[in-house]
Amino acid sequence: MKDVETSTLNCKLAWGLLVLRLTIAIVFIMWALDKVFVPEHAMKVFSGFYGLSISNGVSVAIGMAQLVFLAVFVAGLWKSVTYLAILILHAGSTFSAFAKYFDPFNNLLFFAAWPMLGACFVLYLLRDYDVHVLRMKPKTALT
Repeated sequence: MKDVETSTLNCKLAWGLLVLRLTIAIVFIMWALDKVFVPEHAMKVFSGFYGLSISNGVSVAIGMAQLVFLAVFVAGLWKSVTYLAILILHAGSTFSAFAKYFDPFNNLLFFAAWPMLGACFVLYLLRDYDVHVLRMKPKTALT
């Protein structure tokens, strides 16, 4: 009976981690698309939150690179690297907006970053249990 419970728990955990990965990806994909399709907005974000001045072309290039990276993340490949990168990128985004948290009622949406940061941490921590991934080589009867 214990093996059935463990198997059921592992199955639920794997599906839960897949949902976390996909929903985290939705946010990152929208941020990447913003850089590609509305580079003026991305330029304001980079200037306001990171103190960096970027051009339209740089914004588009960053967005395109992010979309390629996100395809790898969504596929569940190189989890130790991609999941950690997602955690670090989101932590940077969350902490760069730190001043917004001192005026909470005028910046309520910024607080959504915290549970997402927790989700990124959990996904990284439990990455070995996230088994619904694109396989680079097919499983055979011998492996």
